[in-house]
Amino acid sequence: MRLFFIFLITPIIALTQTSFKGIIINSKTKAGVSFATVGLIKENIGTNADEAGRFTLASGNRKQNDTLLISCVGYKTLKIPADNLSSNISIELNERESKLIEVVITAKNNWTYATLNEFSNCGNNFVATSGYHTQLAQHFQVSADNSYLTEIKICRNSDGILDAEKTIFRIRIYDMDTITKAPSSDLCDEVIEVKTKSKFINLNLEKYKINIPNKDFFVAIEWLKIPYNEQKTKMKLKGKEFENIIYRPSIGLTDAMNEKMEAWMLDYRNVWHPMFKMPHSKTSVSISATIKY
Repeated sequence: MRLFFIFLITPIIALTQTSFKGIIINSKTKAGVSFATVGLIKENIGTNADEAGRFTLASGNRKQNDTLLISCVGYKTLKIPADNLSSNISIELNERESKLIEVVITAKNNWTYATLNEFSNCGNNFVATSGYHTQLAQHFQVSADNSYLTEIKICRNSDGILDAEKTIFRIRIYDMDTITKAPSSDLCDEVIEVKTKSKFINLNLEKYKINIPNKDFFVAIEWLKIPYNEQKTKMKLKGKEFENIIYRPSIGLTDAMNEKMEAWMLDYRNVWHPMFKMPHSKTSVSISATIKY
C-alpha cells in the first residue's frame, strides 16, 4: 500500500550565509528552555532548541533584515531584530503570568460525555512538516459552554512492528479567535509532551483540568524540529536529486467530508491559516477529542 504524504519542501540552502547559534534560558531560574521554537519571520524558517535550550538556525540571507521570534508554552513570546544579534547568543524568556482561572470541578454523577471527530483509522494520507510549519490544529465545536476536555486520540504513521517510528511532540489546546476563527489563546499552560512509537495515541487529560469556556476550541500537534524526529527522503527538483527532511509525527487525514476546512497550520511567522486543500476534499486530521459537560 502506497502512503501519500503532504508537506511543503524545506528551503534549500546550498551555501549558508548566516547561522544563529545560542541558548534559550528561563529569565528567573537561568535553566535552559527545552524545545523552544525559534523562527525567522520574513524568511519563514525555523527550528527547535534541544532539551538543554541550545539551538542553531541557518539562514540563506547574508545581510539580515529580519526578526527572530522565540516562543514556548508557558512563556511570553519574544521578538528580536536579527541584525542586532551576535554569532553566539543567550536569550532569556519570561514566564507568562497565567490568565487561566484555577478550575475546581464539582463532583457530578450525571456527566454527559461526547467524542468529537471520531475516526476508525489513519487512512493512506498524512500531514508532516518540512520546514515552514510548526503546529497542526484540529477545530472542534461542542454543544455547551464550560465543558471539560478529558481525552484525545491521535492516529499517525507508524506501521513498523519491529522498528516502529519513534517520535516526540507536544500537545497544545487553544480557544478560538471570534474574528479570524483561528486558534488564539492557550487553554492549558502546562507542557503536555508525548514520546511514543505507537500508531494510535490515547491521552487522558483529566489531571490538567482543561476548561473549554466557549463552544469552539482547537487541539494542536506541536512538531519538534529536532534530530530525534527526522525522517530523510530522496526527492527530485528540476531533474536534480536532493535529500529532504520531514519531521515526525505524520498525522493521518480522516475520511470525514466537510465543506469547511477544520484543520489549521501555524508557520514560523506565528500566523495561523487553514490547511491547504487535501486530496478528495479531506478537511480534518486524525485527532479526536472527548469532552464532558
